[in-house]
Amino acid sequence: MKISVLTTIYNRPEHLRLLVAALQAQTRRPDELIVADDGSNAETVAAMTRLLPACGIAARVVRQEKDGYRLAAARNMAIRAATGDYLVFLDCDIVPLPDTLAVHERLAESRRLLCGHRALLDEIATEALFAAMPAPAEADWELAWAVADKTELQEAARLFARHAALRRWHLARAHKPKLIGCHFSLFRDDVFRVNGFDENFVGWGYEDDDFARRLYKSGVSPLGVLEDARALHLWHPTLAPSPLARRRDRPNRAYFRRWRVPAYCANGLRKPET
Repeated sequence: MKISVLTTIYNRPEHLRLLVAALQAQTRRPDELIVADDGSNAETVAAMTRLLPACGIAARVVRQEKDGYRLAAARNMAIRAATGDYLVFLDCDIVPLPDTLAVHERLAESRRLLCGHRALLDEIATEALFAAMPAPAEADWELAWAVADKTELQEAARLFARHAALRRWHLARAHKPKLIGCHFSLFRDDVFRVNGFDENFVGWGYEDDDFARRLYKSGVSPLGVLEDARALHLWHPTLAPSPLARRRDRPNRAYFRRWRVPAYCANGLRKPET
């Protein structure tokens, strides 16, 4: 099985450097890395040009010009560029522990969505990983895991198990158990079955919930690897709107809550013929 890791980036070259270091440290290395650049500045582009050719993993950058926050479109770019049978999605501020990709490979099945999560590093622990040169050693990753805040991760694992049980009884909401878009995996064929991410989602939020809802509708089943596939979120100042602002994101919220959403989205990987 050929595994492609897909990530998106916008002006965080040091976070990408640590993601690459974490992929190099995997007991099961990915076969390729696809970086979807959502219009980063020249400094970030130059850093990627230096980093990726020498990383020892087949790597490719695909780019779209900056035009607001277009995560769905960026992820679709990465999916189109990927050549692997199996796709692992990791945000560029997420670093997997050395055994994480092996967990994804072991549990991968057709029509199965593996839903991961992350523990949170504070600024001091993140800076310690940045300072480990040329790259963190295995002990550095394990120390970071030991000091990471796992409160949110543990609560998410509890809720995932609850919603998975409700889904078995056909009582869960259409997009539950919840997919956290920073860390998940599935077969390429299952992504194309629903036509990838819906690019009508522009701005913050709901594209992941929509993707999960359409996958479940197509017959894909969720499996939680939230605590088994260990991953860390690197600290950075947040650009996310407040929870209240996200709930009030009228265009994305209204579009997500429309009636009779089909499994296959029109504005996704494949565009309608004109």
